[in-house]
Amino acid sequence: MPAPPDRWREIERLFTEAADLPPTERSAYLDHACAHDPTLLREVESLLESDQQRQQGFIERKVAHAAALAVQTPPAQRRAGPYELLREIGRGGMGSVYLARRADDEYDTQVAIKLVRPGMDTDFLLQRFRRERQILASFQHPHIARLLDGGTTPDGLPFIVMEYIDGRRITEYVQQEALTLDSRIRLFLDVCEAVEYAHRRFVVHRDLKPGNILVDSSGSVKLLDFGICKLLYSDFEETAAGVTPLTPDYASPEQVRGDAVTIASDIYSLGAVLYELLTGAKPHRILHYSPRAVEEAICEQPTDAPSAVVLDPSLRKRLSGDLDTILLHAMHKEPERRYGSAAEFADDLRRYLDHLPVRARKDSLWYRSRKFLRRHRTLAFTGALAFAGLAAAAVTALQDARHQRQNALETRRLAGSLLVEVHDALQDAPGATRARRLLVQSALSYLARLAPQAANDPQLQGELVRGWTRLGDAQGGSFTSSEGRSGERRGGEGG
Repeated sequence: MPAPPDRWREIERLFTEAADLPPTERSAYLDHACAHDPTLLREVESLLESDQQRQQGFIERKVAHAAALAVQTPPAQRRAGPYELLREIGRGGMGSVYLARRADDEYDTQVAIKLVRPGMDTDFLLQRFRRERQILASFQHPHIARLLDGGTTPDGLPFIVMEYIDGRRITEYVQQEALTLDSRIRLFLDVCEAVEYAHRRFVVHRDLKPGNILVDSSGSVKLLDFGICKLLYSDFEETAAGVTPLTPDYASPEQVRGDAVTIASDIYSLGAVLYELLTGAKPHRILHYSPRAVEEAICEQPTDAPSAVVLDPSLRKRLSGDLDTILLHAMHKEPERRYGSAAEFADDLRRYLDHLPVRARKDSLWYRSRKFLRRHRTLAFTGALAFAGLAAAAVTALQDARHQRQNALETRRLAGSLLVEVHDALQDAPGATRARRLLVQSALSYLARLAPQAANDPQLQGELVRGWTRLGDAQGGSFTSSEGRSGERRGGEGG
């Protein structure tokens, strides 16, 4: 039974998006897009396999051969407007890119022509293609591939004429040219400038990756492929079924989750590209490109500091500190905590190059602890119970210790203040013998009550000993002599 039209449109859309990606990234995209529909996954993979066979020239069945002919540019139509198509230099699900030149001798310059393939001219794809052409027409920037012309073939298929960039991926360029760390950063600043230019025109690229950033023979950066870009203030339905095209190794957490994509998403991707430029490694350890594995690696696992993934000690030393902080700030899990713009990102990189303090700051210990507890709720709950028990025991111990210190303090005050200051003050006061005797008796009674509490408190024991000693001195000295003098006076009076 034939599939419903809506089903075919969904299959076509997914096939188109997957075919636009490098072969190594298609499985991850399809696993994510078809996570809840295994049948849809098999149908799209079958189309991709047939398309791959056609491209490699292994078509044996007549039906497949006819299908291949249907999507190839017929020999009689080797032109797009005034341009002669020389050879195919790129292919995606939506169309092909050809090296071309003008056939009317107006000028003899090679150009790149992006042409919608026959059979791919659905309303959705044609609308997206025309939007890309319109956006490129509004761009005039030295680091963005320029739109030169555009038109429609006799069959009604739109095409885009762009400047031809004979260049290498930015990651390949910095490796092959053995650029220094500072030179790589300066080259990347041109990328930031191009992205900032697009953002100021309310365009989010959404697929920033080394394959879309070329460096030409003069060493100039060129940003390519705004085919899946997003207009920030547009009513156009960007994608169907809530699936956003992405390249997992450079995608932001919000792209992976299917949340709203903003300028902050491009900032994250810029950080991921620079991470690879400086370290030679991708920022995420994605073991296999299943939806869950991709989401866990990008949305949940902390990103390793760049200095932690390099082996060269001198490079590790250069990366640690400010560059670690800058890159991790750009690639923060939370969009609102990243740089507010590509210009801010670039400014911090310039401050690093100029040996000025950077504006990015490392996450506080409190923030990191809060994120850890959020990721590990069960462990945190168990730890909280244990901590509560320890805290209760600690409070009890502190209270006991405070009580013991208070007892010792009271003993010292009693022995010191009462026995010395008060007793001495009463020493020569007429008729104060009884008061002194009551004072000493009260002190003895109080010391006797404290004695049982001193069993495990050496400090209190010492204070008690000193207290009793002073009381003994008071009884054996002051009272005796005073009473003796009193008796002598009484005896003299009687004689």
